[in-house]
Amino acid sequence: MIEVLGLSKNYGDLAALSDVSFTVEKGQIVGFLGANGAGKSTTMDILCGCIGADKGSAKIAGFDITEQPIEAKKRLGYLPDVAPLHHDMLVEEYIEYAARLHKVESSAIKSRVDITIEKLALSDVRKRLIANLSKGYRQRVGLAQALVHDPDVLVLDEPTEGLDPTQIAEIRKLIRSLAGQHTILLSSHILSEVQNTCDKIIIINKGKIVTQGTYEQLATSMEAGHVYKLKVARNGSNALTTLGRIGLNNLKTGSTPEEIEFAVGAAGGDQILDDVARAVVDGGFGLRGLTLKTRSLEDIFLQLTK
Repeated sequence: MIEVLGLSKNYGDLAALSDVSFTVEKGQIVGFLGANGAGKSTTMDILCGCIGADKGSAKIAGFDITEQPIEAKKRLGYLPDVAPLHHDMLVEEYIEYAARLHKVESSAIKSRVDITIEKLALSDVRKRLIANLSKGYRQRVGLAQALVHDPDVLVLDEPTEGLDPTQIAEIRKLIRSLAGQHTILLSSHILSEVQNTCDKIIIINKGKIVTQGTYEQLATSMEAGHVYKLKVARNGSNALTTLGRIGLNNLKTGSTPEEIEFAVGAAGGDQILDDVARAVVDGGFGLRGLTLKTRSLEDIFLQLTK
């Protein structure tokens, strides 16, 4: 549904994008991550036809945004980081206005407005001025203008920016409900939001894609070895001493004395885990759990963009 191939963009001597390529499959929600100035918004602006690329191509549902802009934009809904709202309009008036801008057939406008208002839970405020809405409701209205023409693809730039935790949870749930019906490219600084919402993650740094894949794939690929969490039933301090004789890396106590963390290198991992389990059982410490501790998305992001 989204195909980006070899995008490059320069602003004078500054290379904002350098050979950026990625795809988003139909029905996926993909998180697009990067620090400020990494190239996220530039990529999204090119993808939505707001600016042109120096090199490369971007396609929406098979239509090139440069060569076939009208056909591409028919299939695209875009919510920029600042929602394009007219505060002196009523909610339903503005959504109807957006539908006309998107060239929805006149006979279908009323039904599309009603469907969108219902889908985004805006029924209670449809007759209110946008200026009088809370930040959370204004963000829903911004999403409504991107959704009213029922596009194949949604591009959402920081859709929860400035919202409180309750509003973030509501917008996240709403976006998740659109999966499958729409293909979504989502940028956010809230990494837990991306981890919990997205099927795939793309990380851009200094204008280049540094990694992409599912969270599980990224977490696995970032491990030179693996960090494990061991839980024993009793005598955690003695267990720590016993395990120290095995020669484990970064051996330390976890959140309680009975929780122990250690690292295993890429080589000989299975044998070391067998040795750990045997030492715990033979020592009478009571083996209650031995699990792989995966890195958080924040850990991965910081390592790739520092």
